[in-house]
Amino acid sequence: MEATRRQATLFLKDSRAVEEVRWKFNPEQARIIEPHVTLCREDEVADWDKLAGLIEGGKQKSVVLCFGIPRREGNFVWLPCEDTSEFDRLRSKLLGASARKHVPHLTLVHPRNGICTDEIFDEITAEFQPFTHSFDQIAFIEQKNGGVWKILETFGLTKNI
Repeated sequence: MEATRRQATLFLKDSRAVEEVRWKFNPEQARIIEPHVTLCREDEVADWDKLAGLIEGGKQKSVVLCFGIPRREGNFVWLPCEDTSEFDRLRSKLLGASARKHVPHLTLVHPRNGICTDEIFDEITAEFQPFTHSFDQIAFIEQKNGGVWKILETFGLTKNI
């Protein structure tokens, strides 16, 4: 039986530091998916066409997220989002009252296929200062049998002025 996962995602564009750390310390995860913030997981969306309509028809605004210094729990290393208000607003508009709390972050080392030692974490931490990024697209992506995530559809967001 084929295992398929689907999600709505905000891809990070043009972040050399994030890409370099991911390829150096977790190349398997970097190969599977580009740096991203998961917006909606497959278990949160009953109707993907309806979600697409809300994104297209609702003229959703871009999301600006500020990422802090790296954090670590065992082999999991991520950049936390310091202010989740815009992310939470978008999730609420798209998912309605059923939107559960989801903490936005960028994964640098995924525990499923990466290892982080104290030395690696020290090296990663030396690479990052807090930064802000404006996400102006939502992508619907799909993964089959643990393979590479494929983009199914991309939707533009209205830039904040």
